[in-house]
Amino acid sequence: MIEIKPIIQHQSNCPYCQSSLEHTNVCFMGMHVMVNSKCVKCKTELMETLGVSHAIQKPYQTDYVKGVLFGHETSPVGLATHLLKSIQNPELEMLNISKEVFRSCNRVIILNCIDYLYGHCLLKLLNAQRHLDNHSDLGLIIIIPKFLRWMVPKGVAEVWTVPIPLKKGRCYYPSLAEFVSEELKRFDQIYISKAYSHPRQFDITRFTAVPKHRFEPENIKITFIWREDRLWCSMLMFRLLRKLKLLSLGLLIQNWRVKQLFKKLRLQIPEAKFVVSGLGKHTKLPNWIEDLRVDKFDDKIDKQMCKLYSESRLVIGIHGSNMLLPSAHAGMTIDLMPPRWGNFAQDILYQEHDPRVASFRYRYIPSETRITQLVEISLSMIRNYSNFVVNMSMD
Repeated sequence: MIEIKPIIQHQSNCPYCQSSLEHTNVCFMGMHVMVNSKCVKCKTELMETLGVSHAIQKPYQTDYVKGVLFGHETSPVGLATHLLKSIQNPELEMLNISKEVFRSCNRVIILNCIDYLYGHCLLKLLNAQRHLDNHSDLGLIIIIPKFLRWMVPKGVAEVWTVPIPLKKGRCYYPSLAEFVSEELKRFDQIYISKAYSHPRQFDITRFTAVPKHRFEPENIKITFIWREDRLWCSMLMFRLLRKLKLLSLGLLIQNWRVKQLFKKLRLQIPEAKFVVSGLGKHTKLPNWIEDLRVDKFDDKIDKQMCKLYSESRLVIGIHGSNMLLPSAHAGMTIDLMPPRWGNFAQDILYQEHDPRVASFRYRYIPSETRITQLVEISLSMIRNYSNFVVNMSMD
């Protein structure tokens, strides 16, 4: 946690003269939480990222008057450029922010979950459990995008729901900054959560109120998580089809691969039920595959999908944020990895604490793996899980 009231727990130096900076106030822009600072020597005014979430390791300073940005040499250039652009071009829309107060507190922690990527928002929210369990003397306030309000866990002091769409999560909204600044006056002491981008040790049921998979029932359900912006085909083919604006052909290929996978599994496990869920409804599926794909998600559908995942012995899907909630609720997961190995494990919500069993339940397979091999891996997981757990439990 970082204290921001009565003191601002932030240290930095002027990028021009290296003198110390005076920090005047904190600005909640949206995704970015900034510190307004002024050099004690050259009087340059700066905005600096507070050390939370993705800015923990790679902070920025910006001289927004001159349009100059300073940051770590390995910091993502695109993110830096967008930060400066957002400061210089604020969104003037007046946001209709909803404030819910469940209990009054003088000392609070603020967890900001706004981001421009769905997975980032969700992962930030999962930090709430750590604060609820370990900082019960402080009230927890969550700033949440509207589409994730349903997942806020019980026990928080306040919820501030902000209708910022994902695509504008990186933007600067003065109306949000003003709202938060005014609300902060109510409290004697304020900390801000570091909102780690990949928190550990959380129970997903506290957020979704949907139970995790139980292995005892004999019923076997296998679910494929469908998406239409990152396809189950070779990366070279995907890029070519996208360039030629022939992604509809890629969807047909993905459809064929899913059907082939399920057909081969059905021959080996005829009693199993097969489901395709996810975003996008292009292409048709045979009647023996339950089609639960949707054109868009909302709170009700999100919760229904979590129930589906919890009923699934195995979920399979292309790497991405679409795998977060499925992996958290399902019995086992196969994450089909395109050439994005630098993002390994970022889309899986581990709910298994024994590392040996976790290695069995959560698999990462190259997306170009042959379907026959994928069938073998899937069958091995489904058929051998119980024995594996027993063997790993023996003293």
